[in-house]
Amino acid sequence: MFYIFPRAVKPDVCEQIVKDCKQNILEEASLYNFDKTSSTNDPKIRKTFINWVEDKDNKVNALAWHFLREANKTQFNYDLTYFQPIQFGEYKDGGFFEWHQDDANVDKSNEIRKLSLVLVLSDPDTFEGGELQFYNGDRPMRDMGEITAEQATNDIKSQGTVVVFDSRDWHRVTPVTKGVRHSIVCWTVGPNFK
Repeated sequence: MFYIFPRAVKPDVCEQIVKDCKQNILEEASLYNFDKTSSTNDPKIRKTFINWVEDKDNKVNALAWHFLREANKTQFNYDLTYFQPIQFGEYKDGGFFEWHQDDANVDKSNEIRKLSLVLVLSDPDTFEGGELQFYNGDRPMRDMGEITAEQATNDIKSQGTVVVFDSRDWHRVTPVTKGVRHSIVCWTVGPNFK
């Protein structure tokens, strides 16, 4: 289940976010092991370069929090406490992220990731591949009320589109075969589901 804000962030804002984030050193993304106490790189699962936007005064935090709250109010109605630092991602030269879920427990507490957000920062005409996809049991995506499945698929790829989805949903980013795809992702946290 996901909620789309099609082309909600203007291209010049997206480009400024990329410029600001690329001032920091990008590192190869790692994956947490099942025990959540260590991480490793596994190029069979993920090939992405990232950095973290941890400056709480950064404008991108207010932007992300706005869309997370709006989607939650409209579609999910989850009990949310806060969101974790934003991750800036760069996918190039075959960069991808295989099927996964984001719903990790947080610090072995009674909190869990509940909503995930993806903001596509790159113009889709500048890269090929790199599609955010949701697992639907190999069934085609259905129309969603006023939005057709084809329109939703195209919107998800569009620069400035914000997609908010349940962190328990299986999703992936397909390999980038040409150009570079930039995006930001973040996750909201709240009490465990009962």
